[in-house]
Amino acid sequence: MNLTHRLAIIVVIEIIYMVATRVTIHYLPWTSVEAELIRTALRIASAIIYWWLMKPLILSRKPNPETTRSASLIIGLLLFLSVPALIGNYGLKEYVAFLFAATSVPVAIKEEFLFRGIIQNLLGKKWSTLPAVFITSTVFTAWHIGIWEPSFGMFSQIFLASILLGFIYIRTGSIALVIVLHALYDALFSFTPLLPLPINENWGVVPLLASVALVFHWAYFGKGLTNHSTVTAQKTSQSS
Repeated sequence: MNLTHRLAIIVVIEIIYMVATRVTIHYLPWTSVEAELIRTALRIASAIIYWWLMKPLILSRKPNPETTRSASLIIGLLLFLSVPALIGNYGLKEYVAFLFAATSVPVAIKEEFLFRGIIQNLLGKKWSTLPAVFITSTVFTAWHIGIWEPSFGMFSQIFLASILLGFIYIRTGSIALVIVLHALYDALFSFTPLLPLPINENWGVVPLLASVALVFHWAYFGKGLTNHSTVTAQKTSQSS
């Protein structure tokens, strides 16, 4: 099976996934256990298929944990993870909060396989890293339409969070790290509000902008934001 055929299968799976999940939350409250279990089953199934189809591409970057020893990265991540605490206001029942925290793991695995492991890596072969990260993040943001109520605060945060994860993936080469960060960010929201009076969600853009700036500084001066087509080319060819 060549790369074109594999990508066609992924597109079909994503269309099915998007329709099924949006129909689910149309008929069931998005906070319901039933809706979350249905979506989780779909996430796990699609993640397994993506891994089977595109494992060489998903693992095409060599992890370099030494790159994480940076004050800019650590401060940037602290700002990133502060966003749920500052603006989160889900107000879930305790058992539902634990369920959503647990299901944030398959959410992160499925989405990072698709967006960082597949889309960003493929775009990185054609263009330089920055366009690959920004285009991937634009697609990632658009992909969430129909899941959340459209608002500047919500979709700007989704975009900025994706930019940050894209930079971290490029600099560290670790799909596992971005999965962990993505899952932790989502899981923290499950237990909100953490403040007696959460800040308006639009203000979440401020710490996210600061975190992206710090992570960009870390990635740029660490020479992580370069065209990585040569890095992915060899292993990507195996998937075709």
